[in-house]
Amino acid sequence: MSTHQITPTDEHLPPLELPPGALDASHPDYENTTGSDPPEIEPIEHRIRLDIIKAGGLLSHDTHAPTPLARQYIQKTLVDTYESERRFFPSYDRLEDFLGEAPAFLTGELEPHYRELEQIRADRRKWYTELIPKNLDTIQGTADSLLPLHANTFHGVVIVDGNTDPIEYADGHDLDVDDVIREAQLNNHILPSEYGITLPAPLLVGEFASGSTYAFLPWSDAVVCGCPYKQTNKWAVMCKHELAAASCLANAYEGDIDAKYVLPIDVGVDIPQRARRFVSPTVAATHTPRKQR
Repeated sequence: MSTHQITPTDEHLPPLELPPGALDASHPDYENTTGSDPPEIEPIEHRIRLDIIKAGGLLSHDTHAPTPLARQYIQKTLVDTYESERRFFPSYDRLEDFLGEAPAFLTGELEPHYRELEQIRADRRKWYTELIPKNLDTIQGTADSLLPLHANTFHGVVIVDGNTDPIEYADGHDLDVDDVIREAQLNNHILPSEYGITLPAPLLVGEFASGSTYAFLPWSDAVVCGCPYKQTNKWAVMCKHELAAASCLANAYEGDIDAKYVLPIDVGVDIPQRARRFVSPTVAATHTPRKQR
């Protein structure tokens, strides 16, 4: 498997070597094999992150309050994205008549495939109309454990494997020992090396007010949280840690475009921006958050 190498500006840091799945889908070396690689960050996830950032954040869920601006943006994005995917499916408006007109043998050959495509389309619709809103309701309901926002720290670190002594590595590379972490010390459900990231690696670690410590893993032209909720619920487009990250970026300086889509380093070493990219530049350039009319 080929890797894509990024050299940090800090000469004391190792290169960031990423697998093909961490690249933008338009990159010639991009590759993601369904069933063996971690799932890609779907376009809807990038768009929802951008919606939250542009809306100024989304940190609580009060059923008695008006619908937050971020949720209004997200609702419009969900509708538009589902509608845009209709072109991937044949029309089923007259499926019964269509199959009834075909010879019996051909009907028997075609019907299972059409029914399977119908189910895929139905599952996709359920994801956009039910599962994603439920996912967002759930994380909004648990986000209080990450407040206030300034209690969460984004730490630039070097992640090393279990055979490397962090103290010796820090001494040998003129680094603070607090900025070198064995990946086994993380609370990640899936570790960086399991994502195909070569160790040692300069990565961003979120040290959250809830007491958990998770590495953000470069993937699909952005980063994804390694927490159990995000990694085990494949239908989830966001976890509360990513929600906190989006809300943090919503408060970034308006004039700094990079600051809007790249997570900050509160403490630690100067890891590459690619290890902190929260929204794909492609999506940032093409998606405009809007409310339903």
